[in-house]
Amino acid sequence: MRKILSLLLIVLLVMTCACSRSEEKEPKNETTTTAVEENPFEEFFEITWLTEENADYIEGRWDETELEEMFNIDLNCWPIDSRNAEQMAALVAAGDIPDFFFMPACPRSPEDMYKEQLTRSIHIDMIRNYLPGYYALLERLPVGFKYNLVEGKDDEYLGLTHVNISGCQYFYDATCVNLDWLEAVGYGIDPSRLTPVKMTVEGYEKFNDNIYFTEGNMSFDDLLDIMKKFTEDDPDGNGQDDTYGMMYLDYDATVNMSQYGLFGFVEDQNYLYKDPATGNVVPYYAYTPFKDYLKWISDMLQKGYMRKLPGIDYWYTEYQQVSLTNRVGIMQINGGGYLNLNSDAYRVLPPQNILLNTDENARFVIGPMFRGPNGVAVNKTYNIDPFGTGTWRVQMVGSQVSDAELERILRLLQYTVFSSQDIYLRYQYGIEGIHWKWAGEPYVSNRISTPRADLPEQYRGKTNVFTLFVYPSVVQQQIDNAVNNGYWAYMPYMHAHGLFEKYALNPEKYRSEVYMGRELYQIFLEINDEVGSEISTVFYDFKQRVIEGEVADINSEWSQYIDQLYAAGLQRLVDEIYNNPAFEKYDPGDKFKMKE
Repeated sequence: MRKILSLLLIVLLVMTCACSRSEEKEPKNETTTTAVEENPFEEFFEITWLTEENADYIEGRWDETELEEMFNIDLNCWPIDSRNAEQMAALVAAGDIPDFFFMPACPRSPEDMYKEQLTRSIHIDMIRNYLPGYYALLERLPVGFKYNLVEGKDDEYLGLTHVNISGCQYFYDATCVNLDWLEAVGYGIDPSRLTPVKMTVEGYEKFNDNIYFTEGNMSFDDLLDIMKKFTEDDPDGNGQDDTYGMMYLDYDATVNMSQYGLFGFVEDQNYLYKDPATGNVVPYYAYTPFKDYLKWISDMLQKGYMRKLPGIDYWYTEYQQVSLTNRVGIMQINGGGYLNLNSDAYRVLPPQNILLNTDENARFVIGPMFRGPNGVAVNKTYNIDPFGTGTWRVQMVGSQVSDAELERILRLLQYTVFSSQDIYLRYQYGIEGIHWKWAGEPYVSNRISTPRADLPEQYRGKTNVFTLFVYPSVVQQQIDNAVNNGYWAYMPYMHAHGLFEKYALNPEKYRSEVYMGRELYQIFLEINDEVGSEISTVFYDFKQRVIEGEVADINSEWSQYIDQLYAAGLQRLVDEIYNNPAFEKYDPGDKFKMKE
């Protein structure tokens, strides 16, 4: 069988010259030329392989056998869990390094593994020639070429960087508003502009008419008026003064769309902005719109339209408890949690905790509902880029691996990840009909996994062993599933209506080694270590005083605050790092255009 499969991969080009006679009927020479491409899998290799969660790996299982036959290799998959720090430390100390591996619990960084000659580099030509699908991804997202480079090189890599396109194509959070309350205070939404959710968990279909999506396009003045009326006009009609506009949540990813985004920034201090007043590139705490944000928060708290959590227990626990009461009209929510109604981690969050425990008839609308004072509304993507650094984001190759062996590994990965969607699904999620099945129309509906206990022994265990951690965009699949099967959810709605790119924030610059370069990044870390604490003290003191209503004239005190920040060390960061032209501007590449 191995011989037959190998022969199938040989390309034969046969050219035959036609025979003819001259006018004098004299015979001509007949020539036949056959060009034979050398079999790329002729040489046999033994390849050791290590990936996470493989402590229960069974030798000779279905995927191993298939790939061994196809690529003329013997795959020796080590049955250990590469997330086990103690076991990985022992392997590395002994110099026992697999040929190809993913080792999250590696005791050395990818850089140190290479410097200690435990791993080898991968030249860009090897990727271009033998893993062209991966190379094509880098071309569409050029910043990927800068991740995990060997120090001093621009064409050699410490390994193969993970690519999670889906991770930079969705918002973690969303704004959720009580639709019944909106109607009660005169801000009802035209039903034709409301798209209903369709629950994906069996048994919860009754909530399909309780949650809707829309683009609110309500002005900042509308927001202020709604918060006032939610607090003062008894929107739930119970005759009690027990409702209010919004919870105040401090510096968490849950509030980017509902709070920070209205002023054009997000909670992540790695996002940098060009300040309109100074012209400098700065974090949000020195960004002029931050002043307007603080003033809004302070005003809303003083008027009672926004209220703090009790502050007795952990904020996340109190957030769940307060939202459960259904006494808050505008809520900062997880953008997809409402679909996981049978999950203990998500059923305690709003709005689903209200539907499950407080009022099963309540109705809510989710989406980018409001705009800030300058008409701005932005949100933060879950990851800014699909790439990453460190042991959790790189698959590496042992130093003992020759170029010929590396070529075979790369060709195998090209096949399992990039050759076709069917093949990708097979090696990523298992065999259709055995490991999973389509809930409805193939490639449009969701996949339903088979419980492990119901699988024959040779089909058990982690499926994506012989693959790369490359997760393609699922945008088109989500849109198709929504349009064809009615499974509308927050992010499919945003993508289908062009709202993701419209609201995704692209910073001026993003603090990371990739954009700064390794040398400048090290200088940044040193300076930040020296001045970060003093800057934070100035920042938190000012923020706290404004929120507590202790600042009478924020405009005048803002100038003093900025002076203090720069004196505390921000000036050094701005001059040496943030304004440095060597610190490249952020480039999203094609992340907004990639849909499959």
